[in-house]
Amino acid sequence: MSLLAALLHTEHPLTASELHRQVEGYPEDRTAFRRSFERDKDDLRRLGIPITMESRETVDGPIDGYVIRETDYYLHDLGLDADETVALAMALRLIRLEGADADDAIWKLGGAAFDDTAPAEIGAIAMGPAVTQLHQAIQRNLSVRFSYRAADRLVEPWRLAFRRGHWYLSGHDVGRDDARSFRLDRIDGSIAIDADRPASAERQPITAERQPWEFGSDEDETVRARVAIDASHADWARHQLGADSVVATNDDGSIEIELDVVNVVGFRNMVLGLLDAAEVLSPPELRADIVRWLEGQVT
Repeated sequence: MSLLAALLHTEHPLTASELHRQVEGYPEDRTAFRRSFERDKDDLRRLGIPITMESRETVDGPIDGYVIRETDYYLHDLGLDADETVALAMALRLIRLEGADADDAIWKLGGAAFDDTAPAEIGAIAMGPAVTQLHQAIQRNLSVRFSYRAADRLVEPWRLAFRRGHWYLSGHDVGRDDARSFRLDRIDGSIAIDADRPASAERQPITAERQPWEFGSDEDETVRARVAIDASHADWARHQLGADSVVATNDDGSIEIELDVVNVVGFRNMVLGLLDAAEVLSPPELRADIVRWLEGQVT
């Protein structure tokens, strides 16, 4: 944390020697300092905090130093109104990301944290180095290498998804020249980002992937669900669920969609994620399931 503070609040890039002098807690021995310094840099990068190397002019000529740009670290203004901030605060209380502090995130967004009477979390999403690495690769549009089912894979990553208690990576498997999905806890060993190989395959649209409400066994019944979605979320629904799912468009911009539902829990999670922008119209059993779940959260 001392290294983070030093790199974040400096007026110019700091060399390793300057950090050795300024940051408390590092050993005096230069070799021991270098080991500790490299370990701390790796820890910060695993947390998703980018450390940048930049040059600065000195009387002895240009030298390279380390810095963390504020634009890379601080949360940008998301433009949320008061109701949206409250809704996000509730979501952060109900679902916790491992290593994340919900109250701290809400304060950064300008909202007030809940008191001790807030509902207890109903789930926790585990995070790990693999999630951070793959997120960075997706952001930087770079390929990744790892071993999966005893085979070496070169993959151009598209997106990460958390489903049924597990993280999944979808992307283009270069060796098989096809789209593939990988469960992260089944990856053998470490993941390597290939900085020399940018991803080039066209990304598969989200709607081409199986959605959580479509997963089930052969014995599970499939029901046709009709959902009304407000104009504020209509574009999202068309992109996420596909234009073919839209069966009606109203004058106010709202739409109605139809989906084949096998997994009721997956469907419920999608609808609840839209908050008050979505209403289940039919069938009655799916509408009743949403009502029962919501009533159970306030009793």
